[in-house]
Amino acid sequence: MNGFTLPVWVLDAVLIFTLLEFVVLGLRYKLTQRGLNWADLSLGLTPGFLLMLTYRVSGPDQVGGPALLCLALAGLVHTADFYRRYKQK
Repeated sequence: MNGFTLPVWVLDAVLIFTLLEFVVLGLRYKLTQRGLNWADLSLGLTPGFLLMLTYRVSGPDQVGGPALLCLALAGLVHTADFYRRYKQK
């Protein structure tokens, strides 16, 4: 370990910012039809959100069930995103 730590609220702020980003970009698309649609936006942001959430719910010296669930879901959503992009070609 490198000993670098941040207060918990920093990660919470990043998680909240990611949720706000999702809502703002989704509403922007709905109003202007510019940018990513809701499905593409969801598949693009969800894996990263789940990885940050994994870090948030894991303990300092262990990775419990909730963290493993977040990791598994992140992988599944990422796979779904790749598959969707592959099918669009």
